[in-house]
Amino acid sequence: MDKTEILKKITNIVHESMPETKGETFTEDTVINRDAGIDSMNFILIICKIEAEFHIHIKDTKWMKLSTMGEIVDTVQELVHS
Repeated sequence: MDKTEILKKITNIVHESMPETKGETFTEDTVINRDAGIDSMNFILIICKIEAEFHIHIKDTKWMKLSTMGEIVDTVQELVHS
């Protein structure tokens, strides 16, 4: 699975979890809390849905450091291929 596919799935998860973001386009440079408006509670929910979607587990120490969509995409890609 390539980065574009992963970003598309993550974008869909964000849009489903936060309907107010529908219509927004996210890139790898999108900063989660500043640009996407995702607060900490929604971020936890989104991480849980990402883990379920991709059948992976992102350690707490890892996801707490993620700040851009690109970092999430890279983490997912790394875990999916490991």
